[in-house]
Amino acid sequence: MRLRILLLILATAACASARPSARPKSACDVLTRSDLAAVQGQEYAEAKLSDRGETSTCFFQLPSFVNSVSLDVTRGGGREFWREHFVEREEEEAEEEGAEKRPPKEVEGIGDAAFWAGSRMAGSLYVLKGDNVLRVSVGGAGTEEEKIAKSKNLAKRALKRL
Repeated sequence: MRLRILLLILATAACASARPSARPKSACDVLTRSDLAAVQGQEYAEAKLSDRGETSTCFFQLPSFVNSVSLDVTRGGGREFWREHFVEREEEEAEEEGAEKRPPKEVEGIGDAAFWAGSRMAGSLYVLKGDNVLRVSVGGAGTEEEKIAKSKNLAKRALKRL
């Protein structure tokens, strides 16, 4: 009888852990090894998590370190973040003449809004979805357009699990 109860408890726990949660616990939960392999050509060797309040960051270290990926997920406050970093910033830059800094580039077809900030060498895709913000940064060779496409592909995969 005890063995039967123990087996029932174990089976219940296994089923509960197999069910997808309504909200992932961290940025490391929204991308899988197969997601990274499909986009970067390698599964990650290690996923390193850090949490800072509402923002969860996962560094997916790939065997070829240069191809590693960083993902931030900010839950709640996303619209405020977006307003501060993209709307107000755009207005300020429009007022400044000859601004040396390159403005973020709008990216179509993902989330409620998306911008690429940076260049081919070091850039990130920011995606607003509801009150959440994703920041995806991919390493490796490629043009700015290729990096945007890879980041967008990973962001789409991550958004499905938010």
